[in-house]
Amino acid sequence: MIPPKVMVPPEEGSRVLQIRYGYLRPLVVACLTVLSVLLLVACEPRDPAQASAARFVDRYYVEIDLVAAMPYATGLALDKLVKEQELLEGIGVPLAAGKPSVHYRFVEEGASVHAERRSFLYELTIIFSDAQVVRQALVTVQQQPDASWRVANFQELN
Repeated sequence: MIPPKVMVPPEEGSRVLQIRYGYLRPLVVACLTVLSVLLLVACEPRDPAQASAARFVDRYYVEIDLVAAMPYATGLALDKLVKEQELLEGIGVPLAAGKPSVHYRFVEEGASVHAERRSFLYELTIIFSDAQVVRQALVTVQQQPDASWRVANFQELN
């Protein structure tokens, strides 16, 4: 039990806390915002070629969104996406199957012969409701005339 001399009427106590700690809310919000931005920046690779490959892997493998993956693709990779979209047109995904959960990690960068073409190997863990599959995906990016990087090819290795 709190001694009577420390007890403060509710309206006064809340006013005291508001005066004392009112400045903390904007400070906490600012700190959380800065921390969120730092985490987002830290999660994406600093290398623009690898970052482009990772964005493609996010859209194509994790989100399973062909349309969202298209802006990150060029050449053969873009052709593959368009053909896949045509094949899937009109086919609905059964609701009972559900969407698998996909996680990936960067494994290594392949040996590069040309500076404007690089390959990245990712390990994909695909989790269904009753099973888990591990695959590898090789994603090849190519530097564009505007100096951006786009996925030129992708393939599962196992």
